[in-house]
Amino acid sequence: MKAQIIRVALLLAFSLLVIISSAISGLVLLDARRRKRPLTSTWFPRLSFSLLALGLGCFAYALFIEADWVEVTRVTVETPKWPAGKKLKLAHVSDFHVDRQSRALTRVGEVLANEDLDLIVFTGDSLNRAEAAPTFRSILGGLPARLGRVAVRGNHDVAHWSKVDLFGGGVATELMTDAPVMLDEGRLAVCGAPFWGLDGVQSCLAHAPKEALVLFVYHSPDLVEQLVPAPDLYLAGHTHGGQVALPIYGAVITMSNYDKRFESGRYQVGKTTLYVNRGIGFEPHMPRVRFFARPEVTIIEIVGTER
Repeated sequence: MKAQIIRVALLLAFSLLVIISSAISGLVLLDARRRKRPLTSTWFPRLSFSLLALGLGCFAYALFIEADWVEVTRVTVETPKWPAGKKLKLAHVSDFHVDRQSRALTRVGEVLANEDLDLIVFTGDSLNRAEAAPTFRSILGGLPARLGRVAVRGNHDVAHWSKVDLFGGGVATELMTDAPVMLDEGRLAVCGAPFWGLDGVQSCLAHAPKEALVLFVYHSPDLVEQLVPAPDLYLAGHTHGGQVALPIYGAVITMSNYDKRFESGRYQVGKTTLYVNRGIGFEPHMPRVRFFARPEVTIIEIVGTER
């Protein structure tokens, strides 16, 4: 975590340096014109203004374009536990951080309405303010799936909205027990827990039938190397893909104990397939921007390979 804070501090320091140097360069240019002096060396002012213009352009793109530009990622996960040809399609969504309706949230509903889904999995962080709870419940509860919806609470849900009814009344099945939720005629065992609420996790995994595919749902990827027995599929969010990422380098900050190791996307950790979703919304009290970390809906198709 300390390394992530240092990276953010360096990025902010660089941005501040560009702004200050651009201001100084502007004053130098104005003074030279006022005194009618020849501008014998203008490379530094031009460089400063170019960097400032580039930064403002990137901020405008992150604010007005990428913030609502939802990406649909499609993933196939094979399992020898199911007969060859058996398939199940689920949608993985995360980190709505609802404070009001947005184009991105509307797009999520449009995308999933056109998918023939068996299950929807929400991996936490629902709200940025309590008054938005009805909007969140309407969005999540309106997503269609044959087997329904399962969900867990993220760190913001537990810390700030523990008394808010997020999933009741048929919106979703909240995962928080020490026994798996059995779906699809016993072929799928689902375990999960709210953030920091890990008391029943080991019992739930231990009670999952060995012949069932075991799905574990948690807000962050931070448990992926600790779970015993290991699940077949682990779905998480929390990192936002950095929310602000740099080309090639990737996420600047993830708020994960693994730092950048599991910042977003698919990973194989032993027998467990891990997928970390970038989420839809924005951290509270932060600019509503995304840069090289588009909001994401993940469509996962689980395919049987047993012969």
